[in-house]
Amino acid sequence: MSASINQQTPSTPSLTSYPDPLKQAIEDVMLILSYAAERGINVPPEITQQLVQAKFLEQSNGWTPQTETQFWTAYNAISQIIRPVTTDSLRAATDTLQPTYFLFRLLGIKTYRSISLAQSAVRRYTWLGLFWVVLMLSIQIYSLIGNTLMNNIASINQKMLVLEDEIARLSMLTGETVILQTTQKNTNLDELTSDLQSSVELLSNWLTPINAIILRDKYYKKELLKEDKIKKLRLEERISLMKKVQQVAQYPLLIANLYILPLLYGLLGAFAFVLRKLTEDTRRMVYTKESDLKYVLRIHLGALAGLAVGLFFVPEDTSITLPISLSPLAVAFLTGYSVEFFFSALDRIIGMISKNNENRLNDEKTDKQP
Repeated sequence: MSASINQQTPSTPSLTSYPDPLKQAIEDVMLILSYAAERGINVPPEITQQLVQAKFLEQSNGWTPQTETQFWTAYNAISQIIRPVTTDSLRAATDTLQPTYFLFRLLGIKTYRSISLAQSAVRRYTWLGLFWVVLMLSIQIYSLIGNTLMNNIASINQKMLVLEDEIARLSMLTGETVILQTTQKNTNLDELTSDLQSSVELLSNWLTPINAIILRDKYYKKELLKEDKIKKLRLEERISLMKKVQQVAQYPLLIANLYILPLLYGLLGAFAFVLRKLTEDTRRMVYTKESDLKYVLRIHLGALAGLAVGLFFVPEDTSITLPISLSPLAVAFLTGYSVEFFFSALDRIIGMISKNNENRLNDEKTDKQP
């Protein structure tokens, strides 16, 4: 008994399912010719004739090996003429219908706008850059307020210590003048005590966002304000409270000044470079969709370089009593803007260290030889 076996052969993709490279090339050539005519670029007439003829040959399907060879030769010639502009960059500079804003898409509103890929990239990177600028300024202003409050508290506490020493010295003397001086200094001490109480309360309020976002409790606020009035505290208790205030507030300031702000400044420098480069690319019409890859990598490298600068500038004394110098932040911005210079310097430093180690090992081997 014979059985018929149905053999299934794998289906091969049809050539018509792929875009015709010749047809796509003709469309690109028409775009190039339009660009050359608008910009007044001199194209030899024989090249123009061969390219225009190719359009009609495609419509009539009258291609021959000779005419197709002539077309590709002319295509190569005109591509050399318009360099560094390419067909990809010309398509990116041509207006197309693109979906509107992200909010509209979330609401299910399908609307389109006529905009080029280059214009869309400029808007995207501009808004991202503005977002990081606002974030950086917010954190820097917040950090500056904390630094100012801590400086005020340290300064007031120091003045109070001086007045208390003077009052203690005057208490050993007698006389009407001494009584007047003691009364005046006690009045000044009460004013400083009131100012200190206000500064501590302001610092406690300053820490509220950190408590709400990171700590999610009121421990720090209780520790700062568990005494109703600072004037009721003895000298030792007030000094203990001041140390507690510094311990509570110094760590957020240290993290912001040495890590978050340098990272954001490096990111800001990278965005400045990207926007400057993007402006130049769109003006010269050399922006392509693949350019976004190098721009995104540049932004990431800028952030890493800024963070590295923050690590290099860690001070020996971790207690912060003065605002951080602007020089590390300026270096972080410059490093984010010029990533190549920063990493080239790192490579040179590593190369020098490796060479010194190699020379030291060679010297040790030479000394060990009899």
